[in-house]
Amino acid sequence: MGFLDSIVTEVRRSIPTPEYTAHVPNRAERRAGSFRRSIEADERHRALVVEYKRVSPGQADPRLPARAVRDFLGATASAPVASYSCLATIPEFRGAPSDVAALARDSPLPVLFKEFVFDRRQLEVAARTGASAVLLIARLPGEGRKVEPLPDLADAAHRLGLEVLLEFHHRTELSRGADVAADVYGVNSRDLDTLAIDRSVAFETLRAADRQGLRPLLGLSGVESPADALAFWDANVDGILVGTAVARSPAPAEFLRSLRDVRGGGPQ
Repeated sequence: MGFLDSIVTEVRRSIPTPEYTAHVPNRAERRAGSFRRSIEADERHRALVVEYKRVSPGQADPRLPARAVRDFLGATASAPVASYSCLATIPEFRGAPSDVAALARDSPLPVLFKEFVFDRRQLEVAARTGASAVLLIARLPGEGRKVEPLPDLADAAHRLGLEVLLEFHHRTELSRGADVAADVYGVNSRDLDTLAIDRSVAFETLRAADRQGLRPLLGLSGVESPADALAFWDANVDGILVGTAVARSPAPAEFLRSLRDVRGGGPQ
């Protein structure tokens, strides 16, 4: 069984538990505005989506330095952050919807509810956290997984006031997004079946998504250095999502500025 099948099984078990909704308000305390517009507003087309996470299962050592939400926000506040992302997955990632709620409450910027979403109950919880957007993964439907259709989930998210980030990895997945009312698109460098970074596959998908005019377009995962960021900027993305490297950095704001300010062949 690959990682994606395994995590879907575990998440399915976690959704009905009291832990999933613990410390999540019955209604959103606040919502910061449009996730999409936060990306489009970056005049240099170098928007940074910065992720709060507790562990990184795809790493040789998945443990990350412990940092409370407020400390994380304080450490990144001086960086040119467009929006935040937060892991809500309890199994394997040790996240929780309550982390998203804390981030949305304490940050003035839009927050992405990042989870393996396949059930409308997850969308209802995401709306309660105050998140501005939710992640949907194009690879999730099919292959024997019993999940709700992506178009239905996207429509349900919009009815709840949530925007949709639709994620792809392989270019063959792009066809699955044809009927999905997404607001933002992203290409994940990480293969969710193996958790391995496969940049060749991801950049082929980015080129295909660019040709199809899928915008705004984000590069997701695998950014550990300015050189990694530059590869995405040169691939004509509108923004990148970075998490693990920020968590490990002793100077997160300085590190984030280095990702945005790196120079090369792409737009400056």
